[in-house]
Amino acid sequence: MRMKKAAILFMSMVLAGMASAAVATNNGGFDINAAGWNATGGGGAWAPAHVPTGGNTGGYLTLQSADNTWSVWYQVVNESLAVWGISPGTEIVIRADMIDLGSLNNNAVGGLKVESWNAALLGEGASQFTVTNTWTPYSFNYTIHPEAQSIKLVFTNVNYNNKGPAIFGFDNAQICFPNDITPALFPIPTVGNTGVATASDILSWTNPAPLKNPNDIIRCDVWFRESATSLDDPNLVPDQPGATKIVINEPVNSVDLSSKGITLLQDHYYYWKVDVIDPNDGGGSIVIDGFTWSFKTGDAPPVADAGLDQYVWLNMDDGTPADGKVTFTLTGDYTDDQKSPVRTTWALDELLTQTDPATEVVIANPDQKETKVTIDNTGWFFFNFTATDTAGSSVDTVNVGVYVDACAAAVADPADIPAAYPNGYGDLNGDCKIDMNDFVIMAATWLDCLSAKLGCTP
Repeated sequence: MRMKKAAILFMSMVLAGMASAAVATNNGGFDINAAGWNATGGGGAWAPAHVPTGGNTGGYLTLQSADNTWSVWYQVVNESLAVWGISPGTEIVIRADMIDLGSLNNNAVGGLKVESWNAALLGEGASQFTVTNTWTPYSFNYTIHPEAQSIKLVFTNVNYNNKGPAIFGFDNAQICFPNDITPALFPIPTVGNTGVATASDILSWTNPAPLKNPNDIIRCDVWFRESATSLDDPNLVPDQPGATKIVINEPVNSVDLSSKGITLLQDHYYYWKVDVIDPNDGGGSIVIDGFTWSFKTGDAPPVADAGLDQYVWLNMDDGTPADGKVTFTLTGDYTDDQKSPVRTTWALDELLTQTDPATEVVIANPDQKETKVTIDNTGWFFFNFTATDTAGSSVDTVNVGVYVDACAAAVADPADIPAAYPNGYGDLNGDCKIDMNDFVIMAATWLDCLSAKLGCTP
């Protein structure tokens, strides 16, 4: 199962009267059904919806509370600091465009919230705004908790009295940096990666947009340091023992370590940072100090692959008796650096699976990459394939739909009948065959009028 994720891009925006470079976490592609996102009510009903047009780009999200609901909220994004390359303790700016779509003077407010997480909630910041009936940017500053591993950005609306539902539109959610300064972000390898292969000699990152003139050229200095042990203070600064500037004032977003005479050693720690040099449109260049990033060479966890989704049916013609069950095969695989043995397991995800609780699911060989599975009822079944070695593990999920018969499975499979016959075409009786039985139906209803509303006589 592949999860949808908010697109990430760079742009410069104006935030409630102050300029600030922005990392857009969602610019109109809101999906209220996307896994990992949520919308819920603080005191009752909620009504999230995606409006496909209007707002900024690609539509916008709305949140509507019930009359007696004090608050509703929607999680926009949950992002790893290691992927973004942002250090815990950094001050950021939370921003989004909002519009009040409800009745005037209903004492409702729109809000933004950000949370710091490390397995559990560590802290949060929130701000509420008296939103107007035109699209306007709103923002507030927040310092990420020093022990955070990820941050969540949340939209809220609040109805303080019962003067009608609170309805707000939200768009263009962004995580920004104060004073119009955005450093280099999104390092590869990601921060703290402990399974980088010694042959991985390319470092890459994403540069910010120029501060003033979009045609300006961003240049970079890259600092690098190697250590046989983990450093207590990993932050790279000029003249630090062991730190070397391997790129000097170059217009690049990657560096080949081998071209700099650097060979990665097994089980060593490496630290690097990218200082961005912005020409500032002729007003004197500005150096934007980068975050210090780190990685370690060693055994990398395997990457699991559970295979493609399946659409099967009870009494499937596989040579077994017609016993109201179905038996099918799950085939998983993984990629790995083969530095330590890999174990695999199959397991039913009971939280996601949609079927009668009394349904029996039997996985014949859960510790094998390929296994038979037998199910005695219809529904959607989610199977997790986990690959584990000394370095860690990864999980991939395959979805299996079990239907009452082959026709129902074929209609549900997007690669099958819906792809070839999106409107059913001549299968008038819905048996997945176009034959004389369908022709009889067509002949019996030839020239019939479906409704008097069409100006014809039934």
